[in-house]
Amino acid sequence: MSNVSLYRRMIAYLLVYWPLLLLSILISFLVVNFEALSVWFGASLIQTLFNPDQAHMTRPEMSVSNLNEILKYYTYRFVQRSDPFDSLKFVCLLMASTFLLKNLFIYLKALVVARLKLNIVRDMRNQLYNHALKLPVSHYDRTRSGDIISLIVNDIATVNEAMTGTFDKLFVEPLRVIVFTATLFMINVKLTLAVLIIFPTIGFLTTMIGKSVRRRSRRVLEHQAGLQSILHETVSGIRAVKMFNMHEHEYGKFRKENQNFVHHSFHSISLGSISSPLTEVLGVVVVIILLWYGGQQVLSSGGFSSEDFVRFLLFLFVTFTPLKALSNIHNTLQRGFAAAERVFSVLDTAVENLARKKSFIVPEFKSEISFNNIDFTYPGTAEQVLRNVNFTIKKGSIVALVGSSGAGKSTILDLVPRFYDVNSGTITIDGEDIRSMDLLQLRQLFGIVSQETFLFNETIFNNIAYGTDGATREMVIHAANVANAWEFIEKLPDELNTVIGERGVMLSGGQRQRLSIARAILRNPPVLILDEATSALDTESELLVQRAINNLMENRTVLVVAHRLSTIRHADTIIVLEKGLIVEQGSHDELLTLNNRYKYFFDIQFAAKKV
Repeated sequence: MSNVSLYRRMIAYLLVYWPLLLLSILISFLVVNFEALSVWFGASLIQTLFNPDQAHMTRPEMSVSNLNEILKYYTYRFVQRSDPFDSLKFVCLLMASTFLLKNLFIYLKALVVARLKLNIVRDMRNQLYNHALKLPVSHYDRTRSGDIISLIVNDIATVNEAMTGTFDKLFVEPLRVIVFTATLFMINVKLTLAVLIIFPTIGFLTTMIGKSVRRRSRRVLEHQAGLQSILHETVSGIRAVKMFNMHEHEYGKFRKENQNFVHHSFHSISLGSISSPLTEVLGVVVVIILLWYGGQQVLSSGGFSSEDFVRFLLFLFVTFTPLKALSNIHNTLQRGFAAAERVFSVLDTAVENLARKKSFIVPEFKSEISFNNIDFTYPGTAEQVLRNVNFTIKKGSIVALVGSSGAGKSTILDLVPRFYDVNSGTITIDGEDIRSMDLLQLRQLFGIVSQETFLFNETIFNNIAYGTDGATREMVIHAANVANAWEFIEKLPDELNTVIGERGVMLSGGQRQRLSIARAILRNPPVLILDEATSALDTESELLVQRAINNLMENRTVLVVAHRLSTIRHADTIIVLEKGLIVEQGSHDELLTLNNRYKYFFDIQFAAKKV
């Protein structure tokens, strides 16, 4: 994406707040004018102190070429008093007033720009977070968790700084350069033309430096995201890190990534920092040349007065300030463009259509869910996971999936609510292809209880009521009772108002699982999906959770994956998968009679229990 396209997209966020933007520009215009006046009146001190007698001055001829003399004449007339000390006092008062007003407007502009920055960073973060929530599951399969966090926290801050921090300056600094340069031309054309020779050199060097800064900035942001990914993974898996004594290993990973971040950050800063001193050095060279040449003109009475010379130097010095700022702006923009490329690449990623319709209703499940000739390969991989899968789930029936690890059982569960779309074939509900159904309405049909229960750092009430609008305390307590969860909830000091920590860390595995079941019961879905819901539990917890699952399964259609065959022996249909293919299908007794793959799994588990 070109710089122009990136900047247009960035500025679009700024233009939403055009009243604040116009106010900032107006205040900036006042700042520049009062700055110019303060410098102009400052140079008038020369005449006030060393040549206070203005009586000999006559009004100059009115012409464009004589503009400097005209302005000097009216300035003298304005500041001149009968007593030279009064003139000096008045000039000092004018300088103080113009400086005061300039800095007052600088403060007001800072407030306006701060409001702009905060509004825009809020809007961009809201948009990116909302977009991230709508990205398909496949996107997160290819993305480190820290990347999205880094984009929302760091990259957007960089984009915002490049946008709000430079848009105002892209107006103010050129305006200052134009006003001050015009004044320089007015004072002395030849000297100003000599000065302008240096400007293209500064522009060329700034552009070359900016390109390098952009490349380095992109790498800095990538390593910053890497740091956050390592932090997120380590903190989330701190028990595993400690259990396997991997703290040195994790520290080594972090230290290496941190060193890469520091390395590229230093090079980025070193490149960006050279612009300002380089501009200043070139400016000093010009000033020294001017001091020599202009001083000769003053001393030899070459038509260049001491007041004009001082005023020229003052305006020249203040001209270099916006030039330095413009060189820094270029580097800030390049860092912003590097961040914007990363942000907009995510915003341009296609999302799921999750817009809630006004007439939102849960569709009725009447007859069956059918898998028809399903082939599936995970995005970005070559190995086919499912091949020519065909089976039907009748309403009110229990269908169980059995097979070795990697056979495709959990993949089938992910295809039903369209976490992924099939490569070929169709999944239909009551004869309608699920790809043609509204995604929100489709997912409202299902309740999911998985092995890895995800609970939020919230109250028990909010975790059970998650996804159910208008849930009351009575409804939540009823769901907890059915899930065999109320017996431990009521013993907690704050009962339903107990905050359970990140991922429910304050609860046992069985308690977390029962809360997940209570959540599904409260949702009251017509179709239940169970993904090895008891495989990670001890015997006592498994018994409690299995009773809760049995309560949940009543009068529902169930699609279940289980390694423990004892939990599915009463299923209406058991489907045996191997390497993505259905190799057997039937009831528990029918599959045992076949004396094939299912019988093999059953014998292994039965033998293990005997041992």
